[in-house]
Amino acid sequence: MFAPLLNIYQRFAARRMFSRWSPAYEREVAENFYSAADETAKAAIRYIAGSGIKNPAIADIGIGTGLLAQQLCDAMPCRITGLDFTEDMMAVCAARAITELLIKCDAGRDMWPMQDSSQHFVVSSGLFEYLMPDMAQHFLQQAHRVLQQNGLTIFTYMPCEDAHKITLWRGHSGTYLICGYAPEEMERLVNTHGFKIMEHTSPFKGCIFADGSSYDYRLIAAQKI
Repeated sequence: MFAPLLNIYQRFAARRMFSRWSPAYEREVAENFYSAADETAKAAIRYIAGSGIKNPAIADIGIGTGLLAQQLCDAMPCRITGLDFTEDMMAVCAARAITELLIKCDAGRDMWPMQDSSQHFVVSSGLFEYLMPDMAQHFLQQAHRVLQQNGLTIFTYMPCEDAHKITLWRGHSGTYLICGYAPEEMERLVNTHGFKIMEHTSPFKGCIFADGSSYDYRLIAAQKI
């Protein structure tokens, strides 16, 4: 009953928060030892190297300022399509000149503007914590659609003990909702959307703040079947 209202609030709150945060985003994530982009990049580079694909087509969903995409471009020739819905973050990414296409798109609601079976890899770091359950399902549906057969999606999420848990987060850039997923629930979602899980990591620190507090991420790599 409340899901549509929560979705509307989350989209508004997240867009506002990232717009306000964009000027300081990269400095602050560096100060807080943000790890999602680094861990996703390391996993993606490893899987791409193992695939033998030259100049792969990669969709970076929720590309933000391009922290993940930059590491992929630095590591190998690749063709990156970036999706995001915050123009201020996209402007920072555009200045890097690392994408073939950079498109404004609400990845948890809109059909991704890519052809079926056009991508070798779909990557995403630090996005799932903003995706309500139906948005997460939409992500997996679209990832499956745009990936080639045996293509991989690699993403991070915030684990919790409940199947999924929504909490209110108050930060200096705004107030928004954080979505956590139980590892078993996340595996169920992935497996029921046409994927086979290749890797599901143990928890690792997502950020460590100046006051010593922190939160965890886990990473999943899953192959389209």
